[in-house]
Amino acid sequence: MPKIIHIISSLSRGGRERQLATICSNTNFEKYPSKIVYFNESEFTYIDEYGLKTYTIKIQSKSFWKRLIELNQVFKSEQPDIVFTWANLESLFVLLLSPFHRFSFINGSVRHGIRSKKFSHYFRTLILHLSPNIVSNSKSGLKANNLRRGQVLYNGIEEKFLTPLEDKFEVRRNLTGIFENVPLLISVANLVSYKDYFTVLKALKRLKEDGYNFYYLILGNGSMRSEIEKTIQKYNLKDKIRIVGNMENVSDYLKISDIFIHSSKGEGCSNAILEAMAAGLPIIASNTGGTSEIVTKDNGFLFEYQNVNELQKQLAWCMENKEKCKKLGEHSLNAIKKHFTISRMMENYYKIINEIL
Repeated sequence: MPKIIHIISSLSRGGRERQLATICSNTNFEKYPSKIVYFNESEFTYIDEYGLKTYTIKIQSKSFWKRLIELNQVFKSEQPDIVFTWANLESLFVLLLSPFHRFSFINGSVRHGIRSKKFSHYFRTLILHLSPNIVSNSKSGLKANNLRRGQVLYNGIEEKFLTPLEDKFEVRRNLTGIFENVPLLISVANLVSYKDYFTVLKALKRLKEDGYNFYYLILGNGSMRSEIEKTIQKYNLKDKIRIVGNMENVSDYLKISDIFIHSSKGEGCSNAILEAMAAGLPIIASNTGGTSEIVTKDNGFLFEYQNVNELQKQLAWCMENKEKCKKLGEHSLNAIKKHFTISRMMENYYKIINEIL
């Protein structure tokens, strides 16, 4: 029975955190006893939602060197066969400690399919090239880091995202208070500059001025909420847009919606997009990173990052061609059932673990 330790900064609500939480909640612990080591507390986490408390170890230290010492003690007491890291700093910790232990090391820090000209990105690439085993959640992530080796572990989507609602419009009314039968657009992403909400808002401003009727839900929170709210006010969109914040019942909000919008500077394999696909939504997303690996002409549209004109035209087409748009959503759901289920992800996860062992 190989013992596995996963190391992650926190279990706050995000893409890498959700994939780890999903993997651990679906792991066969009799065959693969596993634990999660994390460093930082946060207000909204996956620990309770996925029943992970029994399997977590919190590092108490705050400084780099004290954390390194504490992590070394964890390795001594737990004696893992595999250590799987989920971000770059955690990978650096393990690289420094691995010569003193006998575990196999998997660097799973590749979560974006792009690399900017930043020190942090170059440093991540360096750590990856020093790591013996690499797992990315997209092919583009490996390519962006100039890696000719490594394996891809695509995200898997939970059953709750696949179960249809009995009455979509009744649930819509209850969740949002929206009674009009007009296109409901939705995004699920943190309110940070990286997610580029301002391109979406510009496109929606133009659509409203052109006479299109719609509502737009934003699920997420973040440092730019105030600025986004001011822009909504400035563009006279307050009656069309609602920032819902962080919600646990994301699947319900996706299922009551009609079109999913994702404008991001870079992604690997986006959980948010996959979950929207599982809800049977057509996808309109920026063509960055690994997004083209999951969004094709069969299930949506890709637009050039920050290209307002392209996004506006694609949204207008979807609102004007409801039946064709619905077909795109059906293809989204079929793609999830074929390629991105939990069982497929776990099958690939075990395969990676066994190959490395």
